[in-house]
Amino acid sequence: MDRNEQRQPVKTRTIVLAVAAIIAVLMAFNWYQGRQQERQRQEQLAQTQGIARVLSATFSEQNKLQVGEVRGALDVTSVDAGLFEALRSSQRATLPYSVQYTMNLSGLSLDSFRWDPATRTLLVDAPDVVPGEPNIDESRRQVQATSGLFVTRQASVNLSRRAAGLATQAAARKARSPEELRKARENGRAALERLIELPLRAADIDADVVVRYPQEGRPDGERWDVSPSIAEVLRRAKESRGTQ
Repeated sequence: MDRNEQRQPVKTRTIVLAVAAIIAVLMAFNWYQGRQQERQRQEQLAQTQGIARVLSATFSEQNKLQVGEVRGALDVTSVDAGLFEALRSSQRATLPYSVQYTMNLSGLSLDSFRWDPATRTLLVDAPDVVPGEPNIDESRRQVQATSGLFVTRQASVNLSRRAAGLATQAAARKARSPEELRKARENGRAALERLIELPLRAADIDADVVVRYPQEGRPDGERWDVSPSIAEVLRRAKESRGTQ
């Protein structure tokens, strides 16, 4: 047997050992990577569960959040026709008013929140702000002028009631104006973010809270469009444990 024939088995064994070593390294790397990914998933799930506990405690008794108020004074002119033309009367008055804005939090659930562990951002799909019923402060009514040949007692009552009705309608329109709604929504955004951020910090959870209203929509391709809600993440984790 010549030397070339003697070297052939040695060379083959070397190649086999090298391939086996490479395969072993790759298997070890995949195992390590799998462990790391599983550890990361467990850490993210623990974060999500912690956030869910904080949110559940925060909103368990918080059904409504007052987020702003618009107030001012309105000049209105009311008319009472009377029984006939001679008894026709009118009155111009100034009535102070106020309208409060609230957010109804009773509809918030874990489906309303999405947690992005990569950016540590908690997105909140919040309900829109709602203006309440106008409050007309008739105790501070200022009568500017009253006209009429003879203003009866009943006519005076009618003028006051109609003035309050006109002021209520005008105050409601003011409260629903785009500018006032914009300010109320910004106040509501800041108030809800604070309401959530404070207990998260107390629980040692560092998160950037972002509030989004229904009418703000979702830009095309936005990451949040495909991110599952906290409720969905917890449901999947529960189903995964059940199949193991």
